[in-house]
Amino acid sequence: MRITSLGQRDQMLRDLQGNLARLAELQHQVATGKRFDRVEQDPMGTARLLLAKRDTTAIDQYTKNATNAQLRLGAEEAVLKQVDELLREGRDFALSFTRGNPPYTADQTTQRQAAVEHIDRLLATAVSLGNTRIGNEYILAGGQSLTPPFDATPGATLGDYQGDSSKRKVEIAQGVQIAPNHTGDEYLAPALLALRELRDAIDPANGQTEAQVDTRVAAVFDASQALQVSRTETATTGNYVAATLARNTVVKNDLVNVQSSIQKIPLEESIASILSLQTTLQASYAATSRLINLSLTDYLR
Repeated sequence: MRITSLGQRDQMLRDLQGNLARLAELQHQVATGKRFDRVEQDPMGTARLLLAKRDTTAIDQYTKNATNAQLRLGAEEAVLKQVDELLREGRDFALSFTRGNPPYTADQTTQRQAAVEHIDRLLATAVSLGNTRIGNEYILAGGQSLTPPFDATPGATLGDYQGDSSKRKVEIAQGVQIAPNHTGDEYLAPALLALRELRDAIDPANGQTEAQVDTRVAAVFDASQALQVSRTETATTGNYVAATLARNTVVKNDLVNVQSSIQKIPLEESIASILSLQTTLQASYAATSRLINLSLTDYLR
């Protein structure tokens, strides 16, 4: 009888201690709002939480890559737009001020020389735009991103491409890679060459006819058309990046919700658990008290 009572008492005391430990955990949940903060409290939940956090970190990196890509694409589109405007201006200027065949009159020579100087300035501006940088990187230089892609030396080599054709790709979503920029030799180099050849054709020292100048004007027009194609491609890529960013935001919000559902516990749930456990503890206190008194009586008999 005594052995049985002692065994029952010890078991009840162990149960009581376990419930007290559980009460402490529930009180900690109320204080932190978390279901667990140690692996041993919920190994499966911890594994799920770590997986969700890993995926969230990956989404953050994709978002950073995509945001940087948007910046570069926006810069490229601005460059192409402005160079296209320079091409149009150079073409219109040539058509207006380069009439006549050699030998030129004094006025024709003067007009051609003025046109040469004006188009040379347009070309220099276009080269400067082609050498646009973001940070310390030239966006149109391909793999040679630390070197200006276009020769800015005045004269015969002005606008020559100095970069390469390699494209750096970035991952903007899981398994989704894009090249955020064209290389300068794809569209801008032909445009600069067309503008330079127009300048040289206009130069009275080269004795070009109206027909020869018109050929160079047509080449500038073709280069302008190619730039518009490039701008369309760049804008399309930019729209794709924007859509991917939006999807990444949705995925991240879902992951944040998953993390919250795994680890966070509603206050009302914690309080309900505490109230239920308090009822259990009160019953345990009463039962343990009766058993201890009963055991002592048995011992004194």
